[in-house]
Amino acid sequence: MTIVAAAPPAVQVAPRHRAMLALARVESVRFLRHPLTVAALLLFVSPWIYDLFTGTTDRYPVLHDKAVGMQLLGLFVLGGAALVVANLNALRAHRHHTDALYSVLVLPGPWRTGAFLLAPLPYAAAVLVLVTARVGALSLLPGAAGHADPAELVTIPVLVVLFAAAGVLLAGLIRSAVVAPLAMFAFAVAAFTVLVVAAEGNATLRLLLPVMFGDLPFALPSDLVDRPALRHLAYVAGLAALAAVAAVVRSGARGRPVVAAAVLAATLTATAGAAQFAPDDARRRAAVTATDNPAQMQTCHRRGDVTYCAFDDFAPWIPGWEAVLQGVRRPVPAVTGPPLAVRQRVWAAGYPTGSSITVDLTTEVARNTAWSRAADAAGTPAAIPVGTSWDDDTSAAAFAAAVALRLLTGSAFSADGRSVCGARGALLVWLVGQATPATAKGLHRLDAQSSGSLAFTEPTTFMNLAVPDRDAATALAALRRPPAEIGALVAAHWQELTDPATPADRFAALTGVPIAPEPPLEERYTCTP
Repeated sequence: MTIVAAAPPAVQVAPRHRAMLALARVESVRFLRHPLTVAALLLFVSPWIYDLFTGTTDRYPVLHDKAVGMQLLGLFVLGGAALVVANLNALRAHRHHTDALYSVLVLPGPWRTGAFLLAPLPYAAAVLVLVTARVGALSLLPGAAGHADPAELVTIPVLVVLFAAAGVLLAGLIRSAVVAPLAMFAFAVAAFTVLVVAAEGNATLRLLLPVMFGDLPFALPSDLVDRPALRHLAYVAGLAALAAVAAVVRSGARGRPVVAAAVLAATLTATAGAAQFAPDDARRRAAVTATDNPAQMQTCHRRGDVTYCAFDDFAPWIPGWEAVLQGVRRPVPAVTGPPLAVRQRVWAAGYPTGSSITVDLTTEVARNTAWSRAADAAGTPAAIPVGTSWDDDTSAAAFAAAVALRLLTGSAFSADGRSVCGARGALLVWLVGQATPATAKGLHRLDAQSSGSLAFTEPTTFMNLAVPDRDAATALAALRRPPAEIGALVAAHWQELTDPATPADRFAALTGVPIAPEPPLEERYTCTP
């Protein structure tokens, strides 16, 4: 009798890709629950929570600048956390001394690496939800200006994927948990170096970084923003793909599909990276037009007896401008001259960049004269300039000074381009301080920042107006008196106080405040007659 042994039952082995996805699901949960991940998300949203509870939320956000502004915080907080957590997860077996057990598992090394590369995707999706919700909440504010570029929003979660892939790659290259934090520190140093070099004038070098920065210290209309957002997103996605392919190759993957993926990733990175530097001639021409003759790109709104002309993105700011203008003119008697008009001004083309930014007086006066002629030709003679910054009290104070200057002199610019002295200067400062609570705060902040003279500066409107400290001090003292009392005196003596020959001592005598003593000769501010 022959006994035949029964064959063992066939072992059902799940396809590798299904096993990889199952491992990725487990790792994604671990990724999201990691203390560093949670801490990074809380740190990322902490400024928003602080603004919400303290009432310091920007009431006039420029959405396209807010979107790109989140990239830097997302890079170092969210990206740094993704780098370290992904590295720790990929090194878990090595840290727990269980590497040898992998030889009996279904998944080979490259497939396990693929699971670690997929694990950060839910984290990236959560980041996308956060940044979209933040910009969406800001867009609901009455003073929200512009619109966010979707590519700039998507860049932040793609940055998370890039740094997570870099963390997995580092785990395959160096089996040490301290490498990822050191790599993040090295990247921060390199990024800072690039920014320093860019500040010296080589601004295009910043496009090689995975995040974008604005070149100007003020906002532009969204149509004039020269940021290649979509091309930059493709560049960052290419970098992430390169890091992922390198991690898979390091874990032992070979063959034509790997080579094809590497070629595609390298092509995407190189093509998108080079495309970032392609000039946009149409946008540059539009920037010149917006700088020299903005009326062609603006819409005018009539509110009472004042005309407000603004770029369409910034039309929601008109109520804020109106509140300041009406506050300045409240104690002013009726004056002759063309109807009041406010026209937005922006330095979109030719703004000086580099480590030091200076504009000589001749150039400043020439720009102001040319802009005034363009405003006259557009039907708004002696238009009061207002910039594209309205997110702080100093911007309101600077605009109030421009309004006061127009009411005092009939011109939107001072005779010498920079100074207003004597009783005129004191009256200008008083008009700014009594206009609104915001202008009062901005005035005192500018006074604390100034030396020798109280300076009202606004880079978007080329405004650089100064009132000598002695004249300004007289007005600051008058602001401590009842506004109605000083307002009545101002209205009664308007002609005398607006005469350029009237000294500040006369303003002090009329308002009953002490005149500040003369400063030492070397500290005196010289007014140009």
